[in-house]
Amino acid sequence: MRLDILIYAHDGRGLGHVSRSLGIGMALRRLYPELKVLFISGSTFTLELLGRAPLDWVKLPSYKTEVVNGISRGISGNSMLQDQELGEMRRQDLAHFVGLYRPRLVLVDHTPQGKHRELLQALETAGDDCQWVLGVRGVVGTVKQAAIEVTQGIFKKYYSDLLWYGDRAVLGDEHCQLLARQYCLEPYECGYVSRLKEYREWNGGKSAKHKWAGVVSVPWHGQESLSFLRCLAAALAEIPGAYGSWCLFIDPDVGEMKTAVEELFFELEHCQLETPGNRYGDALMNARSAVIYGGYNSLVDILFAGIPTLVLLREMQDKEQQIHVEHLEAKLVGLLTSVPETEVGVESLKAILLQNLSVSKVRQVGVNIDGASCAAHYLHAKLR
Repeated sequence: MRLDILIYAHDGRGLGHVSRSLGIGMALRRLYPELKVLFISGSTFTLELLGRAPLDWVKLPSYKTEVVNGISRGISGNSMLQDQELGEMRRQDLAHFVGLYRPRLVLVDHTPQGKHRELLQALETAGDDCQWVLGVRGVVGTVKQAAIEVTQGIFKKYYSDLLWYGDRAVLGDEHCQLLARQYCLEPYECGYVSRLKEYREWNGGKSAKHKWAGVVSVPWHGQESLSFLRCLAAALAEIPGAYGSWCLFIDPDVGEMKTAVEELFFELEHCQLETPGNRYGDALMNARSAVIYGGYNSLVDILFAGIPTLVLLREMQDKEQQIHVEHLEAKLVGLLTSVPETEVGVESLKAILLQNLSVSKVRQVGVNIDGASCAAHYLHAKLR
């Protein structure tokens, strides 16, 4: 007896890798319930992102990262193991699980070697009858680990297929061409992977249109997060409660940051603080507007919800978010407004929020967000 498909996503800061992988896993369980599918990651958000979807999963000890001056770096995770030593332990874990379950196919997100090359041992010991498939986000970005020659060699040696989770109608040919040059293989275009779309398939959720004036998502804190939240609290204090209430999903963090966030919004009666989790999707679907950061997962959630949104851009070295949002803004005129988080002011923020609240009709965005189903069909065909 063998596992049909093992899905791997590395973890750390954002939810993009995990959300894409879970979206495809949920689509596989929905479309091909006879398949034996298992998800593996260190993400602490897996259960919340799945809800009641019947996708089984294995939890590894978690990585944790922080961003300093636009550069991401690893720090001690919740196990208090150092980043590099945790990578070595997870390398052995992954090799063990691949050897134990003997998957016919492994789907990997982002880079073929995994974070800190933790997939290398599994790749070397899996056997020739295991197929390896790599999936990559819409805007590749300048990920150093993905571009180096050794990475290209690993892909050529072990991988047979390359999936692209983007839409040429939005992003053009540039990113597919970059992947083709990088891995010497033409990628298969799936479309955007919407984890929220698949989540709704399994978890339902009654529609209560315009229950919230707006939903705000700050799933992890960066250097400028507190400054933005101060501006947001000041802007929301000046927006009349007659517009409705605001639901704010903010990473609670610990210590001074937690206290500061609670104090900022405590006296605003039309604001409700929530911990990021499975309530976010339902709130978003029942909101008139949103405020998000520009990661892949958050953007695709908005494409599914189709509501006017302010997108905050963190200053990251690879510029992936800026490039992605620029393409989407050009395609979806009037639906997205982007601002670097370092340039947000109270008055400008208030003006954008009020403008978004004035939009009376939810829009159909016309972007391919069926990437999860498309990828599931592709993987199923590989098993025949």
